[in-house]
Amino acid sequence: MAKVTAELIRIAARQVRVWRGATPLRDSSPNLLLLHGGLGDARWHWQTVWEPLADSFQLAAPDLPHFGGTVELPNASFTELVEWIARVQELVGMSQAAIVGHSFGAGLARLYAAAHPERVTHLMLVDGGNIARAPKLARAPKLARRVMGSLLVSPLYELFRKQAFSEAGIRRAFANRAAVTREMITASQDASPGFVALMRQVALSDVPLNRTPRVPTLLVWGERDRLTPLARAYELAAEIHDARLAVIKNAGHLPQIEDPLSFLRVVREFCGVA
Repeated sequence: MAKVTAELIRIAARQVRVWRGATPLRDSSPNLLLLHGGLGDARWHWQTVWEPLADSFQLAAPDLPHFGGTVELPNASFTELVEWIARVQELVGMSQAAIVGHSFGAGLARLYAAAHPERVTHLMLVDGGNIARAPKLARAPKLARRVMGSLLVSPLYELFRKQAFSEAGIRRAFANRAAVTREMITASQDASPGFVALMRQVALSDVPLNRTPRVPTLLVWGERDRLTPLARAYELAAEIHDARLAVIKNAGHLPQIEDPLSFLRVVREFCGVA
C-alpha cells in the first residue's frame, strides 16, 4: 500500500503542509485533491482512506490555513481561499484533478469548481457544500467587520468553540459515538482555535456569485449525520445540475472515518478507477 508523507511548499512566502502519496504511479494515474473540514487537519480527516486512495491516484491533501503545518492567511475570504486552492493545485503539479471536500472543505470545493471548472474533472462533496446566506449585518460590511473583529465578540466565539468541540460535541459527529478515541478528541480540540480563527475571518466575507459547479458532481452523505442531516443533501442536489447522491448507511458526519471501505468504493466508482 502506498505511503502518504508530508511535504512543505510556500505560497507568497507562507508555509503550507501538503500530504502526498509517496509511491510513484503511472503518469496516466488520475489526480485527487482532498480538502478537509473543520474538526481537524488533513491527517485527522483522511488518514483512514488516503493510503488506499494513493494506490490509485496521484494524491495531495493540504492542511487548510490555520490548520496543522499551514500558517494562517492574514485576511482570509472565500475568494482568497479559492485562489489559495488553485495555487496549491498548481504547485503540486496537477493541471486537473478530482476534488473531494468534506464539510467546510466541501463548501470551498464547490466554490472552487465553480470558479475553475477547467481544473476539476470530478467534484465530490462529503456531508457539506451548502452555502449559507450572509446575516443581515453583512449588508453593512464595514460596520459588520468592525463588530465581528471587536474584542467584545471574542467571548462568543470562545463559547461556540468550547461547545462545538466538547467531547459530546465531537462524538455527535459520529453515528457510533463509542468509536471516537481519546486521541481523536484531543487532536480535534487542539485544532479548534485555528478553525474558529478561520471562520471568524471568512464569516462575513462576500460569497462569490458563481457558486454552481458545471462539472460531474457526486454528493456523499452519511445517512445518520446529525450535524448536516441527509435532508440538506437533497437540497444541495437540487441546486447543482445533474448532481448524484450516494448515501452511506450507518455513518454520521464523517463517512470516510466510520465506513472507509464504502467511501473508497464510492470515490473509485465515480472517478472510474478500478
